[in-house]
Amino acid sequence: MDDKKRKVNWTKEEEVLLVEEALKREGILFGKLDGCQQTRQRKIKLWEEISRILNSRGTSRNRSIGEVKKKYQNIKQKAKAKRSAAVRPQTGDGPRPASPTLPQLVLDNMEGRPSLYGIEGGIALIDNGKRIYSEMSPLQ
Repeated sequence: MDDKKRKVNWTKEEEVLLVEEALKREGILFGKLDGCQQTRQRKIKLWEEISRILNSRGTSRNRSIGEVKKKYQNIKQKAKAKRSAAVRPQTGDGPRPASPTLPQLVLDNMEGRPSLYGIEGGIALIDNGKRIYSEMSPLQ
């Protein structure tokens, strides 16, 4: 059998700090690419920086860059699931799910933004059946 040891659980303080630090740098971490190699290297440096900040808090838990990125993705995924459950509750007599708390930071910041970005100078973008961008008339 593997002799892998289980990692120490994340504390709420670590999770909050992770979300705050990621949101400070979200323009580069989650924004459009502006030259594949440059953006990739900048993202790696920012994740290293976030990891260093988390590790410098003296919690005696050294979090790798991979762990930090994975934890942020997990927080974001859980936040989306909670938002979906709150918007579309299950039918029946069960109690309504509790409102999201920590993930709310992520969701509030993502509100109204698309999950995917198109290519600059693209052909058309349609929102709810209404054309909001075309090659002839860019958004103003």
